[in-house]
Amino acid sequence: MWNKEKKSNQELGGPSSTSFFAPGFRMIGDIDSNNDLRVEGIIQGNITTSKKIIVGSTGQIIGNVKASHLCIMGEIVGDILVTDTTRICETGIVNGTITSGQLQVDPGAELEATVKKLKSTSKNDAVKLYEGKNEEKKESGSEQKLRVVQA
Repeated sequence: MWNKEKKSNQELGGPSSTSFFAPGFRMIGDIDSNNDLRVEGIIQGNITTSKKIIVGSTGQIIGNVKASHLCIMGEIVGDILVTDTTRICETGIVNGTITSGQLQVDPGAELEATVKKLKSTSKNDAVKLYEGKNEEKKESGSEQKLRVVQA
């Protein structure tokens, strides 16, 4: 019944941990994480995680972003690679390149980017993309420039 092994929240079916960068926080440097991330401050550098990134309304990322899911309510300037879904909310601003499995753009979002559809062939290819070892082998479909501005 009682054992000495400690189990993580994730093993017990609980929520995974989230790293939080609060408003007023400013960082220059790259982040490589295995956790979900929430950015409300300013990060100048590349962010890589195998999990989800949420950029809050006060958040700003100046650098490249790689994640499985991405929700943007703040601003990203750089290249974005998301293996699953990217959502740009009404207050979101993106300048750069978006490569994503799925893209959702809410009315009012500002998007000035090249958009590419990521055709994931296997889970291993996605892992290689995260590690940057497969940059030349990225499979993408049609490419188009979009500018969405609230009228």
